[in-house]
Amino acid sequence: MVISEIKYWPNRVISGVRAIKKLPKLMESLHLRRATVICGKTVFEGEIFKIVKETLGAKLVGVFNESAAQTPISTIKNGLDVVKANNSDVLISVGGGSTIDTAKGISILKASAGDLIAYAIPRGGRGIMEKRSLPGETITHIAIPTTAGSASEVMPTAGIRDPETKEKLLFWDPKIVPTAAILDPELAIYAGPTLTASTGMTAMARCVEAVYSAQRNSISNGLAIHAMRLLYKSLSLSVVEPENVQARGDCQQAALMSGVAAINAMVSFIHAFGHVAGGLYGLQHGLVHTILLPPAMQLLLPSVGKDQKFLLEALGIDNDLSEFNGSKLASDLMFELIESLPLPKNLCELGIEQNKLSELAANTMEDYMMFYSPRPIKKSEIIAILESVW
Repeated sequence: MVISEIKYWPNRVISGVRAIKKLPKLMESLHLRRATVICGKTVFEGEIFKIVKETLGAKLVGVFNESAAQTPISTIKNGLDVVKANNSDVLISVGGGSTIDTAKGISILKASAGDLIAYAIPRGGRGIMEKRSLPGETITHIAIPTTAGSASEVMPTAGIRDPETKEKLLFWDPKIVPTAAILDPELAIYAGPTLTASTGMTAMARCVEAVYSAQRNSISNGLAIHAMRLLYKSLSLSVVEPENVQARGDCQQAALMSGVAAINAMVSFIHAFGHVAGGLYGLQHGLVHTILLPPAMQLLLPSVGKDQKFLLEALGIDNDLSEFNGSKLASDLMFELIESLPLPKNLCELGIEQNKLSELAANTMEDYMMFYSPRPIKKSEIIAILESVW
C-alpha cells in the first residue's frame, strides 16, 4: 500500500437549515464580540445581509462590502483599513469564494504587516513546500458560503489577483483556514442560476482532479466520489428549483467534501489553467473549469485504471469496465451535465483569444499544481485540449 497523509481538515462546521442562527452562540464560545462582515455589494443589498445583520445584533460593528471577483489586491488593502478602524476581533465572510478569499487576504495582510508577495507561492515551484509560513497569529474568521461550491470555507488556500501584472497570487497556510464554517442552504437560494452552476462545477472539477491526482488516496477518493454523487444529483436541480433547500444543502456539503479531498490529494491541470486564465482575464474559475473538465477527464482518467469504476458509479453507471471506454463514457456524461447548465461552452465565449492559447499553455506548465498530475503532461497536449474547446 502506498503511504498517504491527511494533513488538512475543517476546523468546525455547522450545517443545516437555519444554521445561521447558531452564529451568536458560536461567537460567544470563541469569546468574540466585535464582528466585521465581509461581503460583496449583491449580498449587502439583498436579503442575506438583512438576515446576518439581524442575527448578529450588537455584535456587528462594521461592514466591508467591496468584495469583488478574483479578489483584487486593492480590495483587501481597503478591507484591512476598515477592520482596523472597527477594532474587530472576528471577520465574518458572507458570499462565494472571492468573498471568503477577501477575508483570508485581509488576515494575511494583517499577519504579515502588509507584505503579501513574501508569502505567495512562487511560480514554477514543485508544490507548497517552497512558500513561507505566515508569522504570528491571524484574526479569527468565520465563513458563511452562499454559493454552490467554493470550499474556501475549509481550505488553507487563497487566490488574490494583481490587476497590474494580471497574475493570480496564490497562498497556502494552515493559519488561514477559517475557524468555523456555517453552511445554511436557505442562504444559498439567493444565488442565481449561472452563479449556482459555475460554482457547483468548480466543486465538480475538484472532485474529478482529486480522483486522478498523483497523490490520491482512499480517504480523498471517498470524499471526492460521494461529493461527485451529490453534485451530479443536485446541481441541475438547484438551478431549476432555486428554493429546493435539500438540493442546495447537497451542493454545500459536496463542495465542502470536494475541498477537503482536493487539498489532501491535490488538483492539477484544470485548476492550473484556471489560475492562469483567471489572472489574465479576471474570469470566474467555474467558467473555465467547466469547459476544460470533459477533455481533461478523457486525457487523465486512464491513469487511475480500474478506479475509474468508482467515478462512473457516482455518475450513475454500474457496469464492468471491460464493457466500455471508461474515461470516454465519464467525459460524455459530464458533458451532458454541462449541457443542461446555463454556462458558456467554449473559451471563445469567455473572451480568450485563439492566438493566446500557446502562451496560456506555457504559463499553465509553470503553475505549481501541475506537479500533482497523474502523469507528465506535455505543452502540446494542453494546446490540443485548448484548441478543442476554443
